[in-house]
Amino acid sequence: MKNKKQSRVKIVLPVLFTFGASLLFFQADAQADSSQSADANVQVVATTDANTQNNNSQSLNVSTSQGQNLGTNQTAAYTQSAVAANSSTNNDGAVSLNAGAVQAAANKPVVETNPGYTTGQYNVTATPVNAANGGNGTASLNTAGLTAAQKAFLDSIHDGAISTWKQYGVLPSLTAAQAIIESGWGQSSLASQYHNLFGIKGFYNGHSVTLPTREVYGGRSVIINDAFRAYNNNSQSVQDHGYFLVANSRYHNLLWKTNYRDVTYLIRADGYATDPSYTTTLNSVIERYGLTAWDQEAFDTNTGYIDDLSVRDGKLHIAGWHATNSYDNKMHHFIILLDGNTKQELYRTEVAGNYRQDVQNAYPNATISGWGGFDFSIPYTSAFAGKNIQVVSRYTYNTNGEINGGKDLYYNAVSLNANTGNLENMSLDAKTGNINIAGWHAADASLNKKYHYIIIYDGSKQTELGRYLVNTTTRNDVVNVYPGIYNAANSGFSLKLKFNQALAGDQIQVISRYSDNQNGEGNYVDYWFAPQTFTANQAYLENYQIQGNQLHVSGWHAADQSVGKKYHYVIVYDATTKREIARRLVTSTNRSDVTRVYPNVYGAGDSGFSVDIPLTAAMTNGDQIQIISRYSDSLNDNGSYVDYWFAPQTFNVNAANLENFQIDGDQLHIAGWHAADQSVGKPYHYIILFDTTTGNEVKRQLIPATVRPDVAKARAGIYNAGQSGFSTILTVDPALNGHNLQVISRYSDAKSGEGNYIDYWFKPVNVTIK
Repeated sequence: MKNKKQSRVKIVLPVLFTFGASLLFFQADAQADSSQSADANVQVVATTDANTQNNNSQSLNVSTSQGQNLGTNQTAAYTQSAVAANSSTNNDGAVSLNAGAVQAAANKPVVETNPGYTTGQYNVTATPVNAANGGNGTASLNTAGLTAAQKAFLDSIHDGAISTWKQYGVLPSLTAAQAIIESGWGQSSLASQYHNLFGIKGFYNGHSVTLPTREVYGGRSVIINDAFRAYNNNSQSVQDHGYFLVANSRYHNLLWKTNYRDVTYLIRADGYATDPSYTTTLNSVIERYGLTAWDQEAFDTNTGYIDDLSVRDGKLHIAGWHATNSYDNKMHHFIILLDGNTKQELYRTEVAGNYRQDVQNAYPNATISGWGGFDFSIPYTSAFAGKNIQVVSRYTYNTNGEINGGKDLYYNAVSLNANTGNLENMSLDAKTGNINIAGWHAADASLNKKYHYIIIYDGSKQTELGRYLVNTTTRNDVVNVYPGIYNAANSGFSLKLKFNQALAGDQIQVISRYSDNQNGEGNYVDYWFAPQTFTANQAYLENYQIQGNQLHVSGWHAADQSVGKKYHYVIVYDATTKREIARRLVTSTNRSDVTRVYPNVYGAGDSGFSVDIPLTAAMTNGDQIQIISRYSDSLNDNGSYVDYWFAPQTFNVNAANLENFQIDGDQLHIAGWHAADQSVGKPYHYIILFDTTTGNEVKRQLIPATVRPDVAKARAGIYNAGQSGFSTILTVDPALNGHNLQVISRYSDAKSGEGNYIDYWFKPVNVTIK
């Protein structure tokens, strides 16, 4: 599909605008795997965006390119029900999506991943199609500082330079600059006596003069006598210079060129002079004395510009100018408007001159320039609306505007289909559950289209979800920026739309439509705003720790795609083995604080959760344990859902302290505490005495757990902290005197102390036994 949809209103010129509120995009930070579930083979990561699975397949194929009808084949049944949806409101004025369209979309697959949208157009100016001498230049010669003799010299070559352009195509500014440089303003002996301004050798009409000249032969510079052309006046010399350039084919590449810098470069490159700075010298003379004024005079000036062709206050405004040499004061000035596509004439009128000093300054040598301006308005009717309008400016002797002398100037067509808009708000209100939509849409082609619809469109499924007739509102700010668009002053719109599950996850577009038909079909002009995806998925895990024999989990989770998913689960997931451990259905709680921070995320106000899940050995075996918050539309969790995967955590804290290790005779007094997450499911607590000197276990003692509120207070997040105390007396053999003895605290699931266990090895102590 093309990046931009084709519209009934042809897009001529993209317009970027920044006034008012900007178009809002609520794109989330990243898109997670859309097929991820609690027992999927996934990476151990935390969710940063919506992680959804939707098992709905979706259908109802409705045409959606902007040049097509949004459901032409279903207008009778579908459009009426969509309009009727406008009456389905709640007490805050919010409208609902069309139920039939929502169901149809639910059965339709995603068919468009990059929906198109309208690029605003607003073009009110035009350059001429058939202009001659369209460029600007210096208005007149700069003679400041010139002597009377130098001014007289310029007068003597003026007519010849103009004539040479018309006859041979040699740019007058080049001719003048070469004559100034090579004749020394006509003061060289060859120029002052024989009018040879360019040092051309040979004969002119049989006339010549023999003069000494320096030449180079075989690398030696010698003076010889040679014949130079002799002329009766400077004008003849200039004319012959032009013929010289035409007669020598190597100079043909500079003929009829209108840019003096191109010409001065080419004449040096073609070998006219060997001085490497010759081009620079010529440019300096041309620019210093404003010799481009002669270029403008020589050209067949016929140029202009359309400054404005737009609709203002219900009238078509045309303003611009036309400068030409093909004019005399007996002519009439007509402006003719054509259909730019069919070339059919739509309107013509004689216009009075609207003086333009800027044009006069740019084209002082044109027969008419300053008084070639025009500025007038005519009624804006359906004859013009939506058309490409081509302006023709005509100077003629005929009073009816038909061609008779003078020149026509055709300007490029301007489309009277300005079509632009701005979606200033399309945000979800977490408190009301409404999507607040507001913006403006101005279009020339809205003339005689009194029904303004806002259409909600699923760009992913290419399906219309509902359309709503709205009242346009006054927008003085828009008309201030776009005064040339027909309905700019009354282009505003607003709509409250109930958030629906069909809006979550897909690319949703707002279409503003002006139609001449009450059902929104017929003749219409659309503006398709850029799509927005409601996939916000925000959450925070405020508490995730062991409390006694429970795993306490609390936090909040708000997600646009939770709409219609009333079952909220907290899932405990082993990210190491990729399997689910436990899940609990929870009751969502009020979180007004979340609403304040995320006012545009659905469900933010009731996003809280808190649950205690009995600890199991699977949660504390050293694997990475991950919490998943899930909203599902099914009690058995087989429907569609949206997840938030929090960062995993490993519950493997193993802490202890040996508070007493004292031998009294052959009695060893041992006391302390040992708390370990992995003691879950290991009810047998052993104290083992280990001889590190010999590497042998001395003995082990099964002991009862004792209450340690102090440990529970200091290490509240460890599973058995409150029952972690131990105290026992062991009898030791005097033969162990001088050995290093080590205490091991062990929790085991086997009565023998073997099986699965978790140990804490205290530091060895060298003992003395008396």
